[in-house]
Amino acid sequence: MNRSSKVHAPWFNIPADDKPTARYLVAKILLETLKTYSDIEEPELPAKEKANIDLYKNELENEN
Repeated sequence: MNRSSKVHAPWFNIPADDKPTARYLVAKILLETLKTYSDIEEPELPAKEKANIDLYKNELENEN
């Protein structure tokens, strides 16, 4: 693992015998990595979809 891990493509050793801890560690690594980027912006929802958002919410709430 040490020989294949690179600065631009690191490997992480995540224990698989404890799912909550494994998920926490993966989320922590992702968050720390994403924090290094300052140019990430949330995409803007197109006007057509914005206008219909209440309709979409109602459809999802009424799904059976």
